[in-house]
Amino acid sequence: MHSTFKIFVPFIVAGLTACSGINDSWEVKGGGYLKYSINGGDEITQELERNDVEIPFIRNSHHYLLIKVPMERSERKDQMNIMVNEPKLGKNGIIASYTWIQIQATTRAPLVGNDNYATIDQKDDIKWTATLNLQFKDCRQGVCNDSLPPITFKGRLQYWIAEDDR
Repeated sequence: MHSTFKIFVPFIVAGLTACSGINDSWEVKGGGYLKYSINGGDEITQELERNDVEIPFIRNSHHYLLIKVPMERSERKDQMNIMVNEPKLGKNGIIASYTWIQIQATTRAPLVGNDNYATIDQKDDIKWTATLNLQFKDCRQGVCNDSLPPITFKGRLQYWIAEDDR
């Protein structure tokens, strides 16, 4: 009997260790990530915490989706706000007055053009996903320059609503 116990102890310990961080997942605590590229460059993955995304009527009375990336948590020192008013499944317009980006701690760049949108393909009480297609004024030289082509931002949002907020 004693030798049987020695055989099963490693399996029990391995099982408990594998489950130890299960309550720390995005699916439980909320949050997710935004994968994006700028001007077709390398893909950047930015983790999003629970409070970085405001889902309509989850812990608020808002009717908009707001995605915020704070500079202090971005390895590249990028910072952005992206807002969609009254989001629905499918293609949604972007609210230009609340949407901007700072690339590598440069000057804040506003949205430009008329072909800026978020395509939401999942929005329920557990998870929201969207594809983002945006263009911003080029402000990377410390001043916004209208003669330069706009910066193209393409991204993919995956965000899980915290269990406590469902």
